[in-house]
Amino acid sequence: MIHKSNIEATYSSIKDDIFTTPLIYSSKLSEMSGANVYLKMEHLQRTDSFKIRGVLSKINSLVEKDLKKELVAASTGNHAAAFSYASQKFGFKGKLFLPKTVAKEKLANVSNTELDIVLYGNLSTETEAMARLYAKNISGVLIHPYNDIEIIKGQGTIALEIHAQLPKVDTIISPIGGGGLISGICSYYSKDKNVNIIGCQPEKASEMFDSIRENKIVVPSTSTTIADAAMGGIEKGSLTFTICKKLLSDIILIDEEAIKKAIAFLYKYHDTIIEPTAALPVAALLKKNNDYRNKNVVLILTGNKINQKLLTEINTHYGNCY
Repeated sequence: MIHKSNIEATYSSIKDDIFTTPLIYSSKLSEMSGANVYLKMEHLQRTDSFKIRGVLSKINSLVEKDLKKELVAASTGNHAAAFSYASQKFGFKGKLFLPKTVAKEKLANVSNTELDIVLYGNLSTETEAMARLYAKNISGVLIHPYNDIEIIKGQGTIALEIHAQLPKVDTIISPIGGGGLISGICSYYSKDKNVNIIGCQPEKASEMFDSIRENKIVVPSTSTTIADAAMGGIEKGSLTFTICKKLLSDIILIDEEAIKKAIAFLYKYHDTIIEPTAALPVAALLKKNNDYRNKNVVLILTGNKINQKLLTEINTHYGNCY
């Protein structure tokens, strides 16, 4: 089990290499919901997403002999950007596996790196399995996107910042992909029964929701969603499944139109560009806004990589929904 003290120690080791991202009050969301709604602007983090926290945590935990080995990662994009940044900072050699379906803007973000890039599989679970096999065969070090204690502790440092910025928080709403981020948040607040941690997933990529409901990790969905960072499923034996099953208060499923409306909402009222997965918490609040009246609610905006054409289309069609 990961404890608050573990996350505090991790924060001490990475705080000089990350940004303390702002927590801003959303007057419009607060007005609409009757809650006090705050946005944790993690899309403004170094490498444009929260993923750098976990990658730095993992690499800082390695002994010197492991840093001399080849480091291996698999990602749908944001973890790849963090891994690429870390390779330049620490000077290690590495191989990066991405699914063939990776978004063009996320592939472009790592195209100038000196890492060896391999496109493999259509689902992130396939890509992760190949990366794990490759790392094992060469006796390398796998930097997993979510299923690693050090990764989870790193992502949990977001909760430490939230606690410092808003000590009396009632509810935190976070996207779920593989579950590393929300597992870290749950772990930080595990002894505080007054804080509810709520996850959100696309209806077309609801593996954590389905796994908890069926009490076993389900196979990845073959559906596609614009929230690509939440796609791909959970690998067997994942720590995140165990943590989420025990500590999550709820998971809210979001349809594709609601994701688009949330992107347009943030652009209109906060002049903020976020990627579709980052829009999930906003969509979740708008879907159940009466549930949080008079509560202090934090929505975590996880990343900002979105195709410009898609953003324009979304704002054209949904810019006046709210």
